[in-house]
Amino acid sequence: MADASVKLDNINAKLNKLEHIEEKVEKVLAKQEAQVKRIEKEESKIEKEEKHIEKSLVQVGEFTVKKSQVMEFSRGVAGAFVGVGLGQALGGSVLLAEKLPMRNAIGILIFILVMVGILIFKYDNKYIKGNAFWYIFKKIMFLYAIALVVEFLGLVLFNNFPGWNKTLVVALIIGSYPAMSAAAAFTLV
Repeated sequence: MADASVKLDNINAKLNKLEHIEEKVEKVLAKQEAQVKRIEKEESKIEKEEKHIEKSLVQVGEFTVKKSQVMEFSRGVAGAFVGVGLGQALGGSVLLAEKLPMRNAIGILIFILVMVGILIFKYDNKYIKGNAFWYIFKKIMFLYAIALVVEFLGLVLFNNFPGWNKTLVVALIIGSYPAMSAAAAFTLV
């Protein structure tokens, strides 16, 4: 009988230990559930912020301008101005345009556009929905339009406008190289 009593005491002691372990596990699980709820709450806040950011600024018919597009445009313009400034300071697109044949200028432009397209694909790959070629083409054309406008303004502002002639066209193409590169770099940051 004494053996049975000792065994029962051992079993009770083990059961008490198990109860304490169960209590600890329940406390840990409760803490984990609280952390999961906090994380879910933070994710919900982030999703709301993203929706708020993506809200349209202007909508006319089917045309919508979003905050993210305005930010991309702003970064593109800033980058293009940096590129135009560097291009004017280092090379002088008008001087180069007078010496460089049009086919060379277009060949370099194609190279720049391909390189920028590769960069866009590399950095925007996770945002591309649908046809990747069409996405990259639209973004390149958007950035190139910005680069051309800024280069034109740069020629005027740096008092380097060659007049309305072939030199202007070649100067715009040549000057768009650094403008396009810097605009792409600023928008991919």
